[in-house]
Amino acid sequence: MAVHDLPAADRAGLLKAAAQDAIAGGRIYDAHIAEIARAARADVIVTDNRRHFLAALRHGIRVETPAEFLAALKRKR
Repeated sequence: MAVHDLPAADRAGLLKAAAQDAIAGGRIYDAHIAEIARAARADVIVTDNRRHFLAALRHGIRVETPAEFLAALKRKR
């Protein structure tokens, strides 16, 4: 596992996109996480709040529940 932060050069773009898409309140936190996942070239976001991360699909990032993620890990064994 690795810990990532949003590169400084991408932060203004995140805020502009959030304003343009009318993302506010707690949803901005989810948008921030999705943008970090994109910048880190993540394959998957694991969340119980799938609908908050649908924008990640545009970038080819899978969005899975914990149960789906664990099932996929078990299949890979």
